[in-house]
Amino acid sequence: MTGPFARDTIIAPMNDPPTAGATAISFMIRDRSAIAGWVFMAVWMGVLGLFTWIMQRDGPHPSQPAELQYGALALFWLVGIPVSAHLLAKPCLRLVVDTCGGVTIHRRSVLTREVETFPPGTVQAELRPGKDDEGDPIWRVMLVARDGRERQARTDRVQADAQALADRLRAALAPPLAESAPGA
Repeated sequence: MTGPFARDTIIAPMNDPPTAGATAISFMIRDRSAIAGWVFMAVWMGVLGLFTWIMQRDGPHPSQPAELQYGALALFWLVGIPVSAHLLAKPCLRLVVDTCGGVTIHRRSVLTREVETFPPGTVQAELRPGKDDEGDPIWRVMLVARDGRERQARTDRVQADAQALADRLRAALAPPLAESAPGA
């Protein structure tokens, strides 16, 4: 999938030079799929607000009982508010592995922004099988820190794709090879 809601996996070298004091990026995963939920709920609540305003301005339509129309409108509000809160709290994710093996995870939602960093050598990538809410198999690429913290990097329905991503992430997390001294 491409576009603003895409889930990207970018493997370095990146074109942007590192800023002062920073190291270059060797691997990046982005998951911007939460934006689709944000847009959907913005449209839902906008249309619901419009219909509420029309109902307040013009009154209920004479073709149906007024109580039914008010009840339906109230039901849409009762569903819209908690679903909006749930979907607007879902973050977009950007996981960055630098050339030294350090990891930075950026989680951004409509109202919050979190940045979590792990020093080089303190996290490892694992592939875990699971099931989605409909019982279909899925595979989760997880980052597991030494202190027990776990962060999900990606969920995939195709095991080979998830395994390939986990392998690339493990390679990026591996400590860089020490440069050998020139032969004497």
